[in-house]
Amino acid sequence: MDNLIVKQLTKAPSFKKIKKALFIQPHPDDNQIGAGGLMALLVDQGAKVYELTVTDDRHIGEQTEPTIRQRETLDCQAFLGLENAGFLGFRDKTQESVESLSLAILEVIRKVKPDAVFTVDPNLASECHSDHIKVGNAVKFAVMDAPFDFFPYKQKDDATKNESWTVPILAFYYTDQPNKKVDISKYIDKKMESIKCHKSQVDSKLLYFIKELAKITAKGTKYKYAESFRALSQLHMHCFTLPIEKDFKDLE
Repeated sequence: MDNLIVKQLTKAPSFKKIKKALFIQPHPDDNQIGAGGLMALLVDQGAKVYELTVTDDRHIGEQTEPTIRQRETLDCQAFLGLENAGFLGFRDKTQESVESLSLAILEVIRKVKPDAVFTVDPNLASECHSDHIKVGNAVKFAVMDAPFDFFPYKQKDDATKNESWTVPILAFYYTDQPNKKVDISKYIDKKMESIKCHKSQVDSKLLYFIKELAKITAKGTKYKYAESFRALSQLHMHCFTLPIEKDFKDLE
């Protein structure tokens, strides 16, 4: 019995029952590069998949219509069958605080009410991009704060409660600590085509690298192409140093 309890406590959360997912990217194209195969797989299985973009190219001047990268993002969403959860309006290389980003993300999480939230891993040892580190941490804080209806604080005497939502799964792509690998062999072409939608950002060398990386990620499995994730359940999101067992067969 004790061994069964320990197994349940240390088990990586399953992606099988995801009916609504929210993918939060620092920049247009991050979701597709890191998780485009899983996005296509979830849509194919009938899940509603939402995409939120935190920073973009609006620094080029006053915005009167969608920017180049926003248009490419919308084209990509149409190609993959995604729901647009919005553009938060922060500029590339934002100087805004993690807390400011997190409050904006928190509103979207409570509105969408996802079964799972996906974003970049801010704890990737080689990550040096401030937008990725800020957004990854902002998502962590927002997911943790979403269940607390007293947050964000209102005026001192205002007892009005906020919306609340508990996210069962938080998962990171661009990670060097994966506990899940997803077989995207069936969706590798769709992943690559979705990345090509961001034509102002990609070239043939990058596309070659991304496809080869999916092949390298699949090593040690029976898959041809794979994406990897560090997935946390509610229990794993706060202070406990529980080891999480690797699960590389979740969506087979």
